[in-house]
Amino acid sequence: MAALPSLSRLLAGLALAGVLAGCGTSSVAPSQTPVHVAYAGSLQLLNNNILGPTFHKLTGIPFQGQGGGSFGIAHEIAQGSIPANVFESIGDAPIQLLTPQKTTWALAIAASPLVIAYNPHSPFAATFRQIQDGQKPFSDVFALLAQPGFKLGRTNPNTDPQGQAFVMMIELAQKQYHLNPQIVHNILGPIDSGSEIYTEEGVLSLLQSGGLDASSAFLSEAVERHLDYIALPPSLNFADPQDAATYASAQVKLTNGKVITGAPLTVDVTTIGRPPSTQAVRFITFLLSKRGQTAWTKNGYTVFPPQVVGHVSEIPSPIRKMLSHA
Repeated sequence: MAALPSLSRLLAGLALAGVLAGCGTSSVAPSQTPVHVAYAGSLQLLNNNILGPTFHKLTGIPFQGQGGGSFGIAHEIAQGSIPANVFESIGDAPIQLLTPQKTTWALAIAASPLVIAYNPHSPFAATFRQIQDGQKPFSDVFALLAQPGFKLGRTNPNTDPQGQAFVMMIELAQKQYHLNPQIVHNILGPIDSGSEIYTEEGVLSLLQSGGLDASSAFLSEAVERHLDYIALPPSLNFADPQDAATYASAQVKLTNGKVITGAPLTVDVTTIGRPPSTQAVRFITFLLSKRGQTAWTKNGYTVFPPQVVGHVSEIPSPIRKMLSHA
């Protein structure tokens, strides 16, 4: 399979049947074989608290989940160190690492804007609230993040697309708001190491416990955890395909020398294994069902008609039948 394109994707409409075949509300004999879902850490609460339990209730198939930075999870899947048969990634670049051995296709199904979450008990909280309420200009948030003693949390760009997007967001903000380079330096320091780098699963827990003044986050995470946050304009939030050209003007260089170019951060899903397991296929058809999509929407995601990446003909038939072009 050719490398999966990040921006040139074939839009495919969702067939609005709304009813998942085999996943109705009637009683279902329980299955002893679980579906193993590996997901980006930002998707942990949604999967473990809502999607997984609902899927189990509807199908009788047990749910097992494991989260982490999307690139880190992809490497573990490639090495066979985790038994995933479904992968939910932020962006399709991590899925490219698994082609063609593990999969040859993916569906982009939703997006969640990047935001700056903050601790309401932080000594800087009053200023955050003034920016949030429009009493101070949005651009003031960057000088605030650069204040001496400010405790910022973000994720590692080497392993996590959110970490990459946050660094590129600061780069774009420097251009758009003519920020002093010293402000950028004070915010980021070394881009992939230092005291402000945390795991995607742990950074928001530390924020909530009072260990940080602010953190990078997705809107969905802020909604799920009831966090206070500063919304970013579309030109900085990496969630609007209409701003793809703006995102592409930013880059981040990883420790291994690889250069990442900015792109919309969609939630991309695929089955793992050729052929995929029945449980994996049923889980993705559940994600595309009306019940599954409602869960995404209620938790801060923008849901759109699935964008097909890769070989449409190799998408399992039950999933392909839910797409209008099938």
